[in-house]
Order: sequence, then structure tokens, then C-alpha cells
Amino acid sequence: MKLHHTATALLFLPLLLSCNNKDELSGDVVSGYSPLLLSAEAPSPFSRSYIPQGMYDNFKVFAVSETGGTQTVVMNGYDVKFQNDEWSYVTDTQRLMYWNSNADRYLFTAGAPSDAVTAISATSVTLHLENNLSGSVMACEPLAIANGSPNFGKTVNLRFAYAHCMVCVAFLNTSSADVNVSDIMLTPNASISSEANMTYAYDWSMTTVTTTQQLTTTATSKASLLYDDVTVPANTTDAILSSTRYYCVPDASNTKDWTVTLNRNGEQKTATFENSKTWESGKNYIYIFSLTEKSPKLVKVLTKDSFFDCNDIIPGGEFSDTDMTE
Repeated sequence: MKLHHTATALLFLPLLLSCNNKDELSGDVVSGYSPLLLSAEAPSPFSRSYIPQGMYDNFKVFAVSETGGTQTVVMNGYDVKFQNDEWSYVTDTQRLMYWNSNADRYLFTAGAPSDAVTAISATSVTLHLENNLSGSVMACEPLAIANGSPNFGKTVNLRFAYAHCMVCVAFLNTSSADVNVSDIMLTPNASISSEANMTYAYDWSMTTVTTTQQLTTTATSKASLLYDDVTVPANTTDAILSSTRYYCVPDASNTKDWTVTLNRNGEQKTATFENSKTWESGKNYIYIFSLTEKSPKLVKVLTKDSFFDCNDIIPGGEFSDTDMTE
């Protein structure tokens, strides 16, 4: 399964100066050992793969070291938080950890935010998803670091991907007058998944590590997706988006028959359309309707492989709609 739109959290795990198979050492200062430090930053100036504060200022991580086929737990579902301008996991119950220089490799799994992670182990992560307007939970791409590789004992770069899909609406207007569109609703003809658990299972035996995804629906709903009002100028050739963005549960059994209802310059309009798209994690589906006809008409569903493209996200910082394009 391909994961889309990465976001990055960096875990600094300095290599032990001398380690005699000691995976766990506690205390603020341990003579002869380098502590595990945490930070977050972009991998390059050209990447927008951050974890913004607020939506993704915390995550849960599970890590094991593997020696001769035997695994030793290093981080047993540790909660990692961005606070005081740095990433930190050390608490009364989460000890400072160190590299084991004798390990063959390390395996990492993670999910964000922490409270969305319902289960985590060395081989899988289960995330709880609900349809919402605020954002998506995230799953970490599988990461194995072998002893002798350039990344062993250095910065561990965990890359995340969105678990939700996004559903938006936009409008075209080729008539000679502006159109005010309000009371916009998309309604399925039957219930769809509104809440679910998504499990990412990691196959570490492959040369290129792969993930499999399993979705278990826990609640369904026929509730309409409600969108903000929008004014569509006359002779519009580019679709005008409503500002509303729904983060929805990916659903392979999504009903095809839907209804679009809206108010066009004060007049109620309704039309049915076929939703031929199967929603997938990390993708943005923009349903584009024409307002020129007597009733709204679906003319295109634009599928984008990432939710958004922001120029103003900073490491561990907040994001806004400024300079955002769909």
C-alpha cells in the first residue's frame, strides 16, 4: 500500500560510545553513553513534510532492536510531545533510551496524534478515525535501520502519511452573472463509514518493507456533508472551492448514489450524481459542479495525491490557509 503526503518527526538516537548489550539505562547523566535527544525539523528547505503544532504536536512510537533474530523492546508505545521548542518523551515512566551498537537492526512504528493510536507494536499500528472538519490522523511509514547503514546511530527520520481522505466541493459558472451558493450539502443514499479503526500491518521480511491496510467500521452515518457558502464569479473557467474540507474515513464500499443540494441565488436546487470514486487514504477528492445548468451538475472529480500544499508551515509550528492551494 502506498502512503501519501509525508510529514516528518526526527528522533535523534546517538550511538552508544560503549554498549555491552544494554538497551535500557535510566538517569539524567550516564557516564560513557550518549543520551537519546529529540527534535523536529524539515528534511530540506524544499520539503513541506512537517508535523505542525496543534494537529500533530505529539505522536506515539514503538521501537525494537533486533539481534540474531531476537527482538528487544526499546520504546513500548512511548508518547512523544513537542514542548519548549523541542521533542521530548522522558517522563517518570518513560526512561531515556540509548542505541545498542551490537544490534543487527532497529524497527520503528508510530502513529499521530497519540490519542488516536489504539494499538501499537513492532509489526502494526491501529488508528481510530472519525469524519471531521479539523484534520487527519497519521500512520508512520515502516522504518528499519540496519547496523552498518549510514543511518544507524544517527538521526532517525520517521515519515508519516495521512490516514483520512479529504472531500471538498468546487463550482464552475459560465453564465454572465455571479452566483451566490449557500446551504451546500452532499448526501449519500445510504449510510457510509463515519467512524473506523484502521490497522497498518508491516511486513519486515520483504527487501522493500511493505504495509497492508485493514479498515474495520465501528459506526456508519447517512448525515450530509455540509459546506460553507461561496460566491462564484461570472464566466468562471477555474473551479471555485468552498472553504470547508471534510476529513473522511476511507471507504471501499462507499455508496455510489449521492444527492447534491444547494441554494442558488436564493433558489433551492437538487440533483443526483454517481460517486464513482473509491476514497483512499491521503487523497483529496474535489467534486466540481457546474452552476450553469438548471440544476447543479457534477462535471468532474479531481483527485489529488496530497491534502494541501502550504508554504507557511514551520517545524513544530502552526499552519493557516495563507498561501495554501488545493
